[in-house]
Amino acid sequence: MENNNVKSVRLDQPQLRILIVGYNEFSQLVGSVLPEYVGEAQFKIVDSIVGSTKEIQQHISEFDPDVIVSAGSNARYLQSALSIPVVSMQTTEWDVFEAVEKASKVSKSIHIISFAEASCAAKLADSHLNIDIVESIYLTADQAREQFHIASQSEGIAVVGASLVCGLANSKGIPSFLIYTERSCRKTLQSAIDEAKKARLLAKEQALVSWLLTKSQTPIIMVDESDDALTLNSAAKHHLNLSTNAEVDLDALIHPRGGKRETDGECEINGEEWWFHLDTLSEGSTNKFVYQLYRKKLKKTPSKQAASPRHDLVYQSNEIEAVLQQVKAFSTSPSNVLLFGESGTGKELVARQIHHQGPYAGGKFVALNCSAIPSELFEGELFGHQDGAYTGSKRGGRKGLIEEAENGALFLDEISELALDQQAKLLRFLQERSYRPLGGNQEREVDLKLIAASNRSLSEMVNEGAFREDLYYRLNVFNISIPPLRERPDDILHIAAHKLEKLLNRYGVSHSPSTILEHLNDSFIAHNWPGNIRELENVLERVVAYLHTVNDLGRLQTALPQIAPELSGGRQPVLADKGIIKIKENELILAALARWKGDKRKAAQDLGISQTTLWRRLKTINHNNN
Repeated sequence: MENNNVKSVRLDQPQLRILIVGYNEFSQLVGSVLPEYVGEAQFKIVDSIVGSTKEIQQHISEFDPDVIVSAGSNARYLQSALSIPVVSMQTTEWDVFEAVEKASKVSKSIHIISFAEASCAAKLADSHLNIDIVESIYLTADQAREQFHIASQSEGIAVVGASLVCGLANSKGIPSFLIYTERSCRKTLQSAIDEAKKARLLAKEQALVSWLLTKSQTPIIMVDESDDALTLNSAAKHHLNLSTNAEVDLDALIHPRGGKRETDGECEINGEEWWFHLDTLSEGSTNKFVYQLYRKKLKKTPSKQAASPRHDLVYQSNEIEAVLQQVKAFSTSPSNVLLFGESGTGKELVARQIHHQGPYAGGKFVALNCSAIPSELFEGELFGHQDGAYTGSKRGGRKGLIEEAENGALFLDEISELALDQQAKLLRFLQERSYRPLGGNQEREVDLKLIAASNRSLSEMVNEGAFREDLYYRLNVFNISIPPLRERPDDILHIAAHKLEKLLNRYGVSHSPSTILEHLNDSFIAHNWPGNIRELENVLERVVAYLHTVNDLGRLQTALPQIAPELSGGRQPVLADKGIIKIKENELILAALARWKGDKRKAAQDLGISQTTLWRRLKTINHNNN
């Protein structure tokens, strides 16, 4: 369920920086349109014909541009010599025609000196304007000077070309007309801004990949579809204690039984037990499988916490106690159970309790989010397929979720999102308790516990014609309604304390959950929690991330409207002694230093400011804190 009351907070990034390199007339023309783009980027103009990278390197070091804009031979040289993206000024045939038309008013003999290739507009202008046109081509600045020297021997000519050519003509008193227009400048500047945004995004992605490979403490393993290539990050090599023959140690992940790769599960590596989560990355027609591993730890069982090997159901309220009494009664029956509750109330946790406490506990708990499966894939996902059932199907066939859940539990979350044709296929299975894989010709019987969940009223959907009535009655043998968090205030702080303990350990924050909650109690109890426990988890993580950056509980109450604006209805208060922008700036600086473990050079690069600026800001922060 989408929560429209939650406000997103965008952290402003440093402005894009664009360096413009060109000769006199070019620089003047670009400078004339720059005021239109002041809010979109910072610009610096360097008036120069570049002969070597040394001439431009100082400007690059000082300005640190995302993109360089230039033209003609300047642009071509910079593109070949620099790793920074270089956007070249592009001219159209109409630009050339306009320049020639202007030149024709002062001379009937016109010499066009063009970069790289001839212009079609020259021939058109020749016949249309009744003038004589000569066109020369150059690739380097020296060649442009040679072509101009030859052209300048003719009397009474006008020259059309780039800024270098126009500058040479002006020095000889020869009329000249710039081939670029304000129109081409605007188009080029917009292209440069777009390219700068791409460059920023790419740099962030590369920084993230580098961090995941070298700095992350979570072991990450990537294997390709054919199991031929294996990639490990530094944490995987260190924490998994792998031998030189890593494929043997990781056999359960790299070569899963039956070829089926579980998205979540358990594995043993070198005698140690791990949880894992799998993400699939698609690159064209091939897939790569990325595993994140988490060491299994024994957890203390809080008061009134239902026993579960992996998933905690933490509560203190009588309302959840009543839910668990229903779970205890309904789990012993093989009949279907229908759960109803708002998004984030913990329907899957309740479903796991039904599985754990019943006769099907020895089998797997298999979950499917019905809203995430396209209609054309639903039948194959649920029932599986035989070898060659359809073009592109996996060799050897594939087990469906029903077969995986045999003698266990199949949990169908958000069942209200199934299309009517999907509902019909599910209904037949519930009636017969048998299925036929795609491409198969034999029915297979199966015994399992089916648990469905919805955050919408299925009875109302039946009345509206959006849900099959016969399927509704098949599912609704037993039903459990899970109350939202706002209706069980006893649970809010109890769950918050449990979640906080985990988050504090993860972020390495030394405060205790009870100390932090003293500053949050009133706001938490007063809030309506439309996103329920999921929203509570998000707010708590933002609070802990803030304390990781600004380790001062005394400032938490003041900063709470910025950390979690939803707790105050999204209102941003006016701070008396410090502006919101200044506080956010200080927090970003401290967060960057924490990320880079006090390395001021890397922190400054991350923030997009100079080390001198960072040093000055830190001095101010320290002074204010003292």
